[in-house]
Amino acid sequence: MPAPIVVDIASGPAVQGELPALLVEACSRAAGGGGCALGDPKRAGTPLRALAVVWLDGPDYRRLRVDVASLGAPEGTLSSREIEFREEDPLPDRYRTAGLLVAALASERAGSATPPDPTAAAPTAAEPAADAPPPRPLGWFLAAGGLVGNGLDVGPARAAGPARVGGWVMATSLDRRSGFFGTLSVSYAAALREPAPGLSVQWLTLGGGGGIAAPIAPLDALVRARIEAAADWVMASPRDPKKPEETGHGWAFGTRTAIDLVWPAEGSVALLGSAEAFVRIHQTDLHLTPKPEAALPKGGVTGMLGVQLRLR
Repeated sequence: MPAPIVVDIASGPAVQGELPALLVEACSRAAGGGGCALGDPKRAGTPLRALAVVWLDGPDYRRLRVDVASLGAPEGTLSSREIEFREEDPLPDRYRTAGLLVAALASERAGSATPPDPTAAAPTAAEPAADAPPPRPLGWFLAAGGLVGNGLDVGPARAAGPARVGGWVMATSLDRRSGFFGTLSVSYAAALREPAPGLSVQWLTLGGGGGIAAPIAPLDALVRARIEAAADWVMASPRDPKKPEETGHGWAFGTRTAIDLVWPAEGSVALLGSAEAFVRIHQTDLHLTPKPEAALPKGGVTGMLGVQLRLR
């Protein structure tokens, strides 16, 4: 009896039920002979034609990698292929493509003149040519939206003053393999109401940092934890241009930590919500004439909501 190809699903949304069965069916149909069977290659105790490991992971399980070692083949090394699916490709078709790819790599290692074509039975899957390089794991994103957060502390008791509201823009570079990402951001905000009659306050904030991201598969969402260094330029000025002596301004430097939620995880357009906590470690007090006394708070929170575009 011809020996089978033993397949182990190392990662994916399911290891039992219909999806692995679709993989085995597609692999067996393409491989012929003893077909394909699920199992752990490390514990395979019967004769077999090849060992294969399938990895289906990444955001929304869009990345597929197959490693195949064929017994008795020259060199005895692994043959590997990695592809990335389109967002609209159905999950069952991704498993069928994995099975066809296992059969194709096993055939190539065994020296078959006409290895099966993995795209023949799964036309919706994004399969590159055999000699094409794997897709780049680096993704670029641009997001923008609105924010609301702590403003100034006013009065001798440094009571919380009016909140600040404004807008922000953030650029993100994400390594899909490791989940690490980097960010650069800029935001502008103004006091929701005047801390004193005729006085306006504005904030210009620059930030940069990074963190790590992880998918939430059941929700098709991506959660990101980040930490950044931030610099604020704060200016309080009178609405009456005839009173320039009332202007106050200063720099503030600090750090902020945040949790971002992106939905859908790999959508071309996605919603992005964020909760930030900031701490100022160095700042310049604002000296305003006339009073009230005003100061930047030592710390606070900011809420953000916006839209993210996938650039690549």
